[in-house]
Formats: sequence, structure tokens, C-alpha cells
Amino acid sequence: MDASPTLLDAVNECDRQLDAGAGQVAPAPAAEQPTTRRFVLLSIAAGHYAIPEASVVELERVPRITLVPQTPEWMRGVTNVRGDIVSVVDMHRFLQLDTQPGPTARLLVVRLLDEPFTTGIIVDAVDRIVAVNTDSITAPAAPLEGPLAPFLGGVCQAGDRLVAVLDIDRFLRSSEIRQFDDPKDPEDHHA
Repeated sequence: MDASPTLLDAVNECDRQLDAGAGQVAPAPAAEQPTTRRFVLLSIAAGHYAIPEASVVELERVPRITLVPQTPEWMRGVTNVRGDIVSVVDMHRFLQLDTQPGPTARLLVVRLLDEPFTTGIIVDAVDRIVAVNTDSITAPAAPLEGPLAPFLGGVCQAGDRLVAVLDIDRFLRSSEIRQFDDPKDPEDHHA
């Protein structure tokens, strides 16, 4: 039996932490309150990333995946998630890493907020959900390189680690991910 926390466990823990802090500090006037967003923290190899919680539809163990011929190496294939056929991106392969996802690997089904486009991404682990002050998301000290660099919206401190904020919207709209869209069928937006 898997003792790993689920996305629901992470959400409940984050809510408990927020509730525990309620009433200890008087809220700032509305005009001075920082804007916070909730992010799902995840890891891919040695990298730590955050993606907006609102973009995450599903979190589960990596299911059986059906291979699709003549697709890029990073396109692992397709799988059925609650009746929807979803394309699956192996983030290790997308990042051109020599390693493979380990036994704690998870499938995150992510979506665009303004259209019915979803895809699955395989990551090594999902840690927890955190609330981040959007003012604390800053440009990295040095330019970022690699396949994910165009999709990173900055970096922020999440507890004791520095995480890269993945602009999942930009990633899902990229020509690499959307290359399999059928231009004749605007209703079918699953990668």
C-alpha cells in the first residue's frame, strides 16, 4: 500500500497550516495585502518546480501508457484518465536527461484555464501545495538554460528550497506540445 501523500492530503495540510495561522496576525488593509497563489511543488531529477494549483486537474500514479508511433521521444504515449484520452509527456525525456522517472513517479494532468486542453506530465515526485506571495517570484540570478527555460516564469523560495516556477500555460500552448492538434477539429484540444 502506498503511504505517499495524495494531492488531497497536501491540500488539506496546506489548509490546516493556513487555518492554524489565522488570528495570530492582524490582516493588512486590503490595498496592502500581497497577492498569493497556491502552487504544487514537484521534482524532476534534481530540479524543483512549482506549477499553479489551478492548472492541475489530476494527480495519480503513472498508469499504463499506450505508445504512439512516430512521435518525439519525450511523448510517452496516451492513457485513459477517467474516460478522457490524454497524451503523456515524460519530463525526463523532454529535458533530455539520461535518467528515468523512479518508483515515486507521478502523473500530473494539467490544463489550460481558458480552453479544454489537457495533457499529462510524468514527474519524479509531488511534494506539497504551498501558498506563494507573487511578489516573491523573481527573475533568476543567472539566465536559465535548457528545454524548459522558455517556460519558466521566475524562481521563488518555497520553504528551504529555491524552486523554478513553470509557466504551465506557456508550456501547454507551445508549438512542441500542440504539434499534434488537428487544425480541422477545434473542439479536440487534448494533447
